[in-house]
Amino acid sequence: MFVLLKGRTLEEAFIIGQEMATTVTAMNPYPVTLKMEKVYNPCFLLTKKRYVGYSYENPGQTKPTFDAKGIETVRRDTCPAVAKMLEQSLRTFFESQDISK
Repeated sequence: MFVLLKGRTLEEAFIIGQEMATTVTAMNPYPVTLKMEKVYNPCFLLTKKRYVGYSYENPGQTKPTFDAKGIETVRRDTCPAVAKMLEQSLRTFFESQDISK
């Protein structure tokens, strides 16, 4: 489940995410639990099961991890050159937040 938290810092997003996971877990019977996994900033949600972004797995993580699911950069039926160019383009955009680059 993705939750949009506009205007929040990474630290705030982790705190809110953990609170949400704890609340949902308390509302459900044992052994149902919801786990806070990652914060994505920035992130593109293309369609169901297709997204890409920089992920942070804990609040102390300073360098993000490029995480892509279901898009051409990770699909095996995509030409490697296309996958590499798309990944480089996405990384450039995520770092600069400037579409003209």
